[in-house]
Amino acid sequence: MRYPLLLPAALVAALPATASAQGLAWVSNTAICPDLRAGAMAEAVLGEGDALLLDSSGITGMEYRCVFSPALDLDAADLTVTTHTGHCEEPGLITPQLFTFRMEREETPRISLFDGSESATVFFACP
Repeated sequence: MRYPLLLPAALVAALPATASAQGLAWVSNTAICPDLRAGAMAEAVLGEGDALLLDSSGITGMEYRCVFSPALDLDAADLTVTTHTGHCEEPGLITPQLFTFRMEREETPRISLFDGSESATVFFACP
């Protein structure tokens, strides 16, 4: 379960301003897109929107960070499926993780993450 709380200073420094591929941010909650477009710092809007931010090497949320390798190709073709190994961290907990992503480019661009949870976590593009 992901809990929106305050980020430790070390994780705040590691946050990307946007998760970009051709200028796109990939977010689990598009409500934060206007704030990101306006130049708001990612760490400020992640907690407000209870959102996750995806970039090519990981996922960031409030007090939640996952890293994986190899890097995710954010420009991969429609219906490309890739699997990555890594881990997720929350306060007091590090969990080894397997990440499987499916790129969906038709209609609404999105990236679905299958990590063994009951349902996929979906990241939507916001320019």
